[in-house]
Amino acid sequence: MAKLEPEEYLEFAAAAASAALTSSRKFIRNHRYYRNRGDSPEIIHRSELLELCSKLRMDLFGLINLLEDPAKHRSPFVVTIANEINDILEELHRKILFFEPNLIQGIIPLIDRQRSFWNSFTDVSFYNDALGSMIEHSISSDVVRIERYIHKLPEIAQL
Repeated sequence: MAKLEPEEYLEFAAAAASAALTSSRKFIRNHRYYRNRGDSPEIIHRSELLELCSKLRMDLFGLINLLEDPAKHRSPFVVTIANEINDILEELHRKILFFEPNLIQGIIPLIDRQRSFWNSFTDVSFYNDALGSMIEHSISSDVVRIERYIHKLPEIAQL
């Protein structure tokens, strides 16, 4: 059995807590989604989508800050935040589909591009030196464009 050094205990405990937090948040989200299915029609508000974009931006900035600090670059919270970004993009995609197809045809490719990128957050090579720069430039600009599209959507959509 591998022996951990004392300073590795904290990192291991943080990784375990991070994994538990990540899994529990997914379970809560999925429970809410499937519990509401069939009982009553789900209504999506534009403000919900904008709130998701705000969370997405905050998580992106948080990840940039962690990536810039060499001591925290290996932190398990880097993976947790990347997972949260991936989850937000999935939820945004699911909720945006409530709107009319002609209104969302420009936003779906942007969200899908980001989802396919963030979907590999569990790959070790994902966290390379260029990730912070990519977030600052191309990823952030996609998020801004997504928000612009959302601002043009009707206030409410119902399935």
